[in-house]
Parts: sequence; C-alpha cells; structure tokens
Amino acid sequence: MSDQPHGPTDPSREDDQAPPSGPSTAAAPPPPAQAPPPPPSQAPPPPAYGPPPSGYAPPGPSGPPSQQGGYGYGGPPASPPPGQVNPYGGYAAAPGYSGGRPMHPGSIGYVEQNFGRVADFGPRLLANLVDVALTLIGLIPMFFGIGVLIAAAPTDVTYDEFGNSTATGGDAGLAVVGGLLIALGALVSFGIWLWNRVFRMGRTGQSVGKKVIGLRLIDEKAGRPIGAWMCFLRELVSGVVNQVFYLAYLWMLWDPDKQTLGDKAVHSTVVVVPKG
Repeated sequence: MSDQPHGPTDPSREDDQAPPSGPSTAAAPPPPAQAPPPPPSQAPPPPAYGPPPSGYAPPGPSGPPSQQGGYGYGGPPASPPPGQVNPYGGYAAAPGYSGGRPMHPGSIGYVEQNFGRVADFGPRLLANLVDVALTLIGLIPMFFGIGVLIAAAPTDVTYDEFGNSTATGGDAGLAVVGGLLIALGALVSFGIWLWNRVFRMGRTGQSVGKKVIGLRLIDEKAGRPIGAWMCFLRELVSGVVNQVFYLAYLWMLWDPDKQTLGDKAVHSTVVVVPKG
C-alpha cells in the first residue's frame, strides 16, 4: 500500500462523492398548449358604444375622461334651454304673467291672477246708475213736500204806498207739512245711500247695483271686502273731488289699474263675479 495521497482523478474518490442511491425525481409536466387564435372571419365584433349622454363631453385625446366634480366626461351637465324645467330643481328662467302686466301686490295683474277680472268702465257705470235709482226712491217724500209747499203758498200779494209787499191767502199749516216731507225725503235718501253704499258694500263688497250687474268691491291686496269705514271714506273722496271737477269716477278710463280716485284713496278695486 502506498502512502501518497489520492489524486483528484482517483476512481476511488469518485465513488466516495457519488450521491446516494434512491428513487429518481420526476420531471415537471410541460405547460398546456394554447389554442390558436381564431381566423379573422370568426373574430367576435367589438362592443357597441352609443353616444355619450347629453351634456357630457367626449374624452380628450390626451388621456382618460376627467372625473372632476363627479360628473365625468369633462365637467357638469349643460344647462337646459330657457323656459324649460331644470331637472336639477327650479326653472332656468322664471315664468312671467301671460298678460304681460306687473305682478306686484295691488296691481291689475296681481288682482286678476288671484281674485278675478277687473271690471271695465261700462259695467261699473251701470251698477252706479242702479244705486242712484235706488237712492232716488227716498226722494219721493221730498217731491210730495215740494208739491205741498206750492199748494200752501200765498195766492194774493198786495203792495202799500212804500212798496212793501203783503202776502195773503196762504196756508201756514200746510207749508209746515210740506217742509217736513222734504226733510223726511232727504233723510230717507241719505239712509238708503248709507245702508247700500257704506254698510252693505263694506260688509259684502256688493251694493244693490253691483249685485245686479255682477261686480264686487274688494281690497286690492287681500281680496276681501274693505269694511264700512273705508267705504265711507271712498265715497267721501269721490264726492269732494266731483264737487271741484268730475274726475273721481272718470279717472279709471286712463288709470293702468282701472281704479277711480276713490279706489286709489282706500286701495280698493272692483272685480267681476257671477250675477245675483
């Protein structure tokens, strides 16, 4: 036996370094083969995309659509055309009154929209004529009183040498009766006017004439009757103005709200209602 070390090519060293015997490790299976792409004639069509919703801008060429503000595709939706309902609440433009008239409280547009059509000059004149005729009924005793006074007047008048006149043949008692009848007629006429044009019209909005023609006097802002006191003030203003120049009633011919001067003073107007 030699004392020299074994070299690297010594077969006995190769046997010492060999791996232990055992079952051999199985190789990994090859990956499955992918299916070949379908021919061009059988390729599925691309999904169809409709046009973007109204009010949305298409994505720009430089990148994906913007999502700023939560609306997508470039920002908020476009506003609807004027006069159409805004789907996000309210109106794009406030609707105006169809008659083109002002709509502040008390104006003719406000009254006609809320309380009824404002009466014209003709129907109001007819209603006033009916009320005047009713007031003249109270003057019947006055007419009788005038007749009695004429009958009680002296029939003979004599003059002395100095030119002084002396009446004889009259009836003093009958003259007193005639005077009382005239006063009674005036009181009855005033009472009818006070009941009809102040208390009745102030409480219901309708005098006898307005009820016959189909009109009602109302407050221009609230739409209710104006009350006896305001009716009296309205009649007083009309009467005083008519003593100077007869424009209290004619004023409504050129007034934009169809009001007389009495209506202007107490903020009233007259509307059309069913007759009776």
